[in-house]
Amino acid sequence: MVDPAPRTAVLVLNWRRADLTLQCLADVLAVDDVPLEVLVIDNGSGDEGAAGLERRIAALAREPHRTAFVALPQNLGFAGGMNVGLRWAAERGLPFALVLNNDVRLPRDFLRPLVSVLANDPGVAAVGPTVLRGDGRVWAEGGRVALAPNVLRLGGHGRVPKPRESGPEAVQFLPGACVLFRVSAVMDVGAFDEAYFMYWEDVDLCDRLRERGSRIVWLPWVRVVHDSGRSSGGNRSPLRKFFMACNEVRYLRRRGSLFLWCAFALFDVVLWPLSLFSGPRAAWAKLRGTFAGLRGHRASAADVARFLGPRA
Repeated sequence: MVDPAPRTAVLVLNWRRADLTLQCLADVLAVDDVPLEVLVIDNGSGDEGAAGLERRIAALAREPHRTAFVALPQNLGFAGGMNVGLRWAAERGLPFALVLNNDVRLPRDFLRPLVSVLANDPGVAAVGPTVLRGDGRVWAEGGRVALAPNVLRLGGHGRVPKPRESGPEAVQFLPGACVLFRVSAVMDVGAFDEAYFMYWEDVDLCDRLRERGSRIVWLPWVRVVHDSGRSSGGNRSPLRKFFMACNEVRYLRRRGSLFLWCAFALFDVVLWPLSLFSGPRAAWAKLRGTFAGLRGHRASAADVARFLGPRA
């Protein structure tokens, strides 16, 4: 007989994409081997799509899962919005919390293996799956800081996924698109650093968890599909480029070694002109983000509004 899985929190953040949120929620609620407490957090969307979201979520609810909804009065970013959910999970005594982007598609059996890792190994603070792109290639098999553009390298990015029987493998960080965290470990280190707003907060949190002696683990035999960046306009959007560049410098100012600063100087300063060939608007946004980070700028909803308009 298989031991019952502990009731687990699932946190889904919505920002002006109620369609994606409801699609993701339907996938979550199809899970039938882990009882769930699902919280959908509307991150200050202020649009018509969010107005009826609570009612539509309630209509999807099914046993043994429970669903809840909270509407935040303003956009707190990914870090701030997810911290609301993590505190909610901690207050309910839920041991594990799945941090989930609403543009991820999930097979019915994806969660139980992740839960089993945390339930059986107290030394693991976070566990995540292979995250695929829509074309079946890898988006991320974990990640690490490296000699690379943005000083980040996503494991296996663009390649055929590693065999399911390889691993599990300890990694430096897991992208926040789909990660199951041990709630107590996350709260002990202060959860996500809200100064990042969005992007890089996952790298920083995993660093702090590892510094406490915990492991971050990637599982190759669990696979989900991520349509990366749809809420922020895509991977080449000026909005995403600004935030990535600004927070890259924030991370380096706090945690960067001489090696990483040299990687930044090479790939993101000296070679920056090459980015103009793949889109001048995105390239200029990245440059603005770099200078903002060097000035110590803290990215916020005001930056979102500058790129997407005053209602952002």
